[in-house]
Amino acid sequence: MDERGTISVMDREIPFQVKRVFWLHHIVEGKDRGAHALLDSNEIMVAVHGSFVVDLDDGNNKTSILLDEPSKGLMIRPGIWFRTHSYKNEGVSLILAEEEYAHDKYTYDYEEFKMLRKR
Repeated sequence: MDERGTISVMDREIPFQVKRVFWLHHIVEGKDRGAHALLDSNEIMVAVHGSFVVDLDDGNNKTSILLDEPSKGLMIRPGIWFRTHSYKNEGVSLILAEEEYAHDKYTYDYEEFKMLRKR
């Protein structure tokens, strides 16, 4: 950081070719996003502004991670149920995705997710 500000860079750290970039912003207070699992691709999530919490669930273990630094990202692997919530200070979530969006590449049903994890 210098008197002009800070720059954060992701290049060599990305372990996949990025095919889709999107961001979530202006999230209504008390609302969450996500609540799904990727079936066969990866995503990296970054809090580029403000903060939010990511709940992660592998079918056996659950944890919550606070994302609040634009210089750090969270890799979300296939088969992990996740949702974001508790957006603060105009939180903005930037997502780098390994695949273009296709509805059938996700599961949006938690019971289906649990059954898939048992296989």
